[in-house]
Amino acid sequence: MTESHETQQEIWLSASCERQIAEHLFLGLPYEVCGILRGSATARCMRSETFVPMRNAAPDPLHRFILHPEDWTRECLQGDGLIGLFHSHPHSDPVPSAQDLQQLPLFAGMLSVYLIGSPGSEDHNVQLNGYNIIKGTDGNYTLQACRIMHD
Repeated sequence: MTESHETQQEIWLSASCERQIAEHLFLGLPYEVCGILRGSATARCMRSETFVPMRNAAPDPLHRFILHPEDWTRECLQGDGLIGLFHSHPHSDPVPSAQDLQQLPLFAGMLSVYLIGSPGSEDHNVQLNGYNIIKGTDGNYTLQACRIMHD
């Protein structure tokens, strides 16, 4: 990950989007879950109104996720509004793992936001971290922490 001294970009999540993410995370335990965010993006702000759960096609869903190809293709063909990806770390902190960074190029060119969530200490509370997907001049992708704002 890279750090920047620029102003952090903001990700605004609607209350219904946050609720859908939490429900998907807790219903999927103990496995990693995933889904996409739909909304709009500007230079400094992204707003997600909708979360679309997706199936995890990983052979070992306890420790990784792979977007189900049918689900991913269907959402890509829906047109505008695809802005981000969410997945969970049910057994660790919501920070990018080495595996997350390795698979980032598979979808990063189409997305601006990367959210990772973990179960919080309270019932159905989600610890959620957000990252901007940045394409470097070398063509590689990195993640930069951003602020999550709530509607």
